[in-house]
Amino acid sequence: MDEKIQLLLEKAKVYAGKTGQAAESAGRKATELAQATRLNLQIFDLNTECEVLYKEIGKLMYDVHQGIEADESGIQDRLAKLDERREKIEGLRGQISLLRSSVRCPNCGRVCSRADTFCAGCGGTLNTDAAAEVPAADSVPGNENGSSCDPAED
Repeated sequence: MDEKIQLLLEKAKVYAGKTGQAAESAGRKATELAQATRLNLQIFDLNTECEVLYKEIGKLMYDVHQGIEADESGIQDRLAKLDERREKIEGLRGQISLLRSSVRCPNCGRVCSRADTFCAGCGGTLNTDAAAEVPAADSVPGNENGSSCDPAED
């Protein structure tokens, strides 16, 4: 009887360990998602600032068209601010790409999160050094309405 109880306790211990691993994996994914959301909100705010700068630059250029003398330093200042914000946006997008990058399982080929220790498909061990990195299929939107600081993207 003691052997059966011992066997049952060992099985319970194994299942508890697997449950703990699953909870850790879910926690890592939730943290990753929260970080990506914060970065996307920063991108949204920077894009909003860019839109304001575009409007201000456009107004100044229209004044020049109308023959009203515009402050050259004001235009240059706004262009410099716009360049600064665009660089920040690109840096944030790079951070999001790193968060969302994935690895391919060496056993079954399934795409898994870089933070995972085991493949969700086959349960094989993921070695992030040896596994082939695969960029995430998700695109990172600039903001809700699709505008961005990069005029080529609009």
